[in-house]
Formats: sequence, C-alpha cells, structure tokens
Amino acid sequence: MGSSLLDVVTRSPAPATAVSVFGPDRVFSQVVHGTADLSTGRPVTAGDWWDLASLTKVLVTLPEVLAAVPSLDLPLEELWTPARGYAVGRATIRALLTHTAGLPASVPFFRTVTGRDEILSAVLGTPLGPPAEVYSDLGFMLLGRLVEDLTGRSLSDLARDRTGLRFGAPPRESVATERDPWRGRLIVGEVHDENAAAMGGVAGQAGAFGTLALVTAAAQAWLRDPYPQVRTPSTPGARFGLGWMVTPRPGLGVAGLPGFGHTGYVGNRLWLSPSRGLGVLILANRVHPTREGTAEPYARWCSSFFDRVSRRSPP
Repeated sequence: MGSSLLDVVTRSPAPATAVSVFGPDRVFSQVVHGTADLSTGRPVTAGDWWDLASLTKVLVTLPEVLAAVPSLDLPLEELWTPARGYAVGRATIRALLTHTAGLPASVPFFRTVTGRDEILSAVLGTPLGPPAEVYSDLGFMLLGRLVEDLTGRSLSDLARDRTGLRFGAPPRESVATERDPWRGRLIVGEVHDENAAAMGGVAGQAGAFGTLALVTAAAQAWLRDPYPQVRTPSTPGARFGLGWMVTPRPGLGVAGLPGFGHTGYVGNRLWLSPSRGLGVLILANRVHPTREGTAEPYARWCSSFFDRVSRRSPP
C-alpha cells in the first residue's frame, strides 16, 4: 500500500503531510512528505512534532473525562464548584461531550482576555442557546480544567503519562503552521489555536503536540478498546457520540463503513472503524503559511485520500 499512498500524498495541497494506515496492533503503511517550514525550506521528517489542534479533544481530554468522572449524567456544577451559579453549570458532562449543551461554536476570547483562569471565567459566563447540537470548543475548555481539578494533575502531565503527547514547546523540530496576524509571527512549536495560546498553551480543546508514531499509537488504543458508547449518536441522526464525530462525513471516513473520527483545524484527520479493525490518520499543515483559500481544496484531497484507502486497505 505504501507506493499507492505516496502517490496520493504527493498531491496533498498542504505543504507537509504525514499519513498512517493501521490496525489495532500493527501499522500497515506510513508516508511523510513535503516541506515542514516554507520559510526555511526544511523537509518534513518522521520525527517532526505536529500541532494536533482539535484532536486534543479526543486523544487527551476525552479519555481523562471518561476515567475521572463517576457519571456522565451529572451536572458540571456538581463536580466542579466554579461552575455553580452559571447556566452552563447545569449542563451534564454528557451534554458537553456531545456538543448539545447550548454553547456557541467558538468565541475569540483571546482578543479581550488573557490568562487561563480569566478565559475560563469568560467561558462560564457565556450565555447558552437552545440545547441543539453545535460543535463547540467551549465545552472542552471547561472539561479540560474539570479533569485537572478532579485528578489534582495538570492536563499536560496526564497526556504524557497516557500517550506521550505533550503540551508546550516540543522537544524536537516542529511543523510550521500559520503566519498569525494576532501574534505577528510564523507559528512553529507553539499552539496555533489562539484561545489555547492565550491560556498558556494548555487547554482542553487544543494545544497538544505529537509525532506521527505517538498519534498513531494513541489512536490504536481506541481501536483495541473503542468504548462503543463514544460512537453512538446522542439522538437519532446526531453527528456526535461522546466527543467523536460519527462518520462518514465529508472529508472524513470511508463510505459504507461505520466508524468515528475527528478533525483538527490545521489539517488533521483521524478516522477509526473498529468493525473493520482499521484506522486512518492524516497530519497536515494546510494553514501554512495562511489559512486563506485552503479549506476547500484540502477537504477535496482528504476525500480522495479516504477513497483510495477504501480501495487499497487490508480486509
């Protein structure tokens, strides 16, 4: 499968792309291709660290919530006293995980607030809309702090112990993301997500970094012990189970195969099909050096990549 995957990966519109096709206990194929940093021309390598963006939600925050929370149907305020008196405090952990708490998709807190505690206070005070399914960063921002307070450990330490993924500056070279107008510089080795950056780089919605090998291994754990409830929609026709997106959906997943997955804004895609014993990971920096005009061509390429995997993957 390696040569056919390389053929597709070389056509990725992202400057750097790394892909992995794997089963629960083995890796079928991996390909790394492109330029890690266009400002220097440095080629990407298998040892590079990648900004995982929203894959942080499902590979770091979600497993810690499932391990630490005694019941997903408890309101947030019963587990976390800072949430008492706020509307979101009455939302259950399940509602936060399934994006049905009524929180908005995103709020640019970084433009007006600095500091982790200050931003979390602003999240708590955000008015709720109707309890509809709206993919929201805000719920996972709160869940990240919740597990820290329940365990007495930082999200960074929890991530390192569970998977080896890490927050903060990676120990080796990193793949560049965007030339960020807010920070006035090219982002390399620090989180691209602005709210996570304003929170010091450690947050429940974004901020983790990993190598292709580490992220593949973290994903394989979900194939071996996939928690069936995480991929069960909260209601018929819903797009989310617990944290994970129910697939297939545009640019993510193989048509005709049940599974679950997640995306990351900078260009990441992770899809898992326990019934097939198959996982597919894409790490990319499609926002480098700018996000402008990259979303649609990259989504089309991802669809073509998943189509190729469906035709070439092991049974």
